[in-house]
Amino acid sequence: MKVDRRKNSDSFVLRFVAVMGMFAALWLAACNQQPSDEQLKQQAAKTTQQVKAGAQQAAADAKVAAANAERKVNAIAAGVKEGMKSDGKPAAGLIDINSATEEQLVDLPGITGTRAQRIIRGRPYGNPHDLVSKGILTSEQYGRISGQVTAN
Repeated sequence: MKVDRRKNSDSFVLRFVAVMGMFAALWLAACNQQPSDEQLKQQAAKTTQQVKAGAQQAAADAKVAAANAERKVNAIAAGVKEGMKSDGKPAAGLIDINSATEEQLVDLPGITGTRAQRIIRGRPYGNPHDLVSKGILTSEQYGRISGQVTAN
C-alpha cells in the first residue's frame, strides 16, 4: 500500500502542478489580452479625429501667416514703387503724411477729420503704403490719395 500512496501522491503533485500551470497560463493570457477589433477601430477613429483637428488648426494658422506675408510683400512692393518714382525729395504738391496737419490731410480725397486723426496717431510711416499696412486706410482709400502723399 505504501507504493500506491506514493504513486497517488506523485500523481496528485503532477496534476496539481499541471492545473496550476494552466491556471497561470490563463491568468497571463488574460493580463496580456490583445485589444479587440472594435477597440482597435475606436482607437484609430479617436486618433484620426485628433490628427484632423490638429491639421485643421495648422491649415488655419498657415492661411493667416500667408495673408500676413502677402500684405507685407505688397507694402514692400508699394514702397519700392514709390521709391523708384521719387528722387528722395518730395515732389511739389505732395503731402508728407509724417508731418502734415489734420487740415492738410482733410484736403485729400476721401480723408475725413476722423481718418486724418488716425493717420496722425499712426505715425511714423516708412512709406505711404504703410497707411494700408497699419490698417489706417483700405487699399481703395489709399488708391485715391497715393499720388498725392509721401512719407519722409
